[in-house]
Amino acid sequence: MSIPTGRFVWFEYVSGDARKAQGFFGELFGWSTRSVPMPDGDYTMIAAPDGKTIGGYFAAPEGAAKASWLPYLQVASAADSAAKVKKLGGTVIKPPFKVADIATMAVVADPLGAGLALWQPTKAEDPGQPAAGFTVNKMEMPGMGTYNVLESDGQGRAGIMPQPMPEAPHLWLPYVKVASADQTAEKARRLGANVVVPPTQIPNVGRFAIFVDAQGAGTGILQP
Repeated sequence: MSIPTGRFVWFEYVSGDARKAQGFFGELFGWSTRSVPMPDGDYTMIAAPDGKTIGGYFAAPEGAAKASWLPYLQVASAADSAAKVKKLGGTVIKPPFKVADIATMAVVADPLGAGLALWQPTKAEDPGQPAAGFTVNKMEMPGMGTYNVLESDGQGRAGIMPQPMPEAPHLWLPYVKVASADQTAEKARRLGANVVVPPTQIPNVGRFAIFVDAQGAGTGILQP
């Protein structure tokens, strides 16, 4: 059985104060948490209001300046994909390692420094399959330039856009689907976040906004 590759399957909030993050996102999105025993200690998972687990909270490495999101990209071989990242000019931050009997993973960064976890599930292991690649579909957004949609299996999985804040580091920005971008952005502001991109309409897509929380992590919201 092969692994469906080129899909983001997990989002990890890495910070120095997990409890503060849990309170903020719990109030903003209605997320709850559940603790799962792991060999190195309990891991706190994020559960959406429907009960589906979508990510987790993880302690930031000592000396980390700001909180950030670490997305997990599913691959057929963490080792092959990490080697390909290095060959293409990226950095392997953590070489492939086992996560209990669940998966093999690695942490890498692209040439611009944006971090990414490579996730190879154990149950569908197929090391001989090549690393996944994306096709790029360019979409013109009036007044905002070109947005590059990254696709796999014929579906959009992520995108590349100009950095709205030139002084900010390059990173992956997760988007949370919401009922109202305006109301959610205002609620985030009341909870202490800085709305860096106000609610904006994208033709034929929806309304989006981007905020930076009190710990420095950016999050996008999208109202389809």
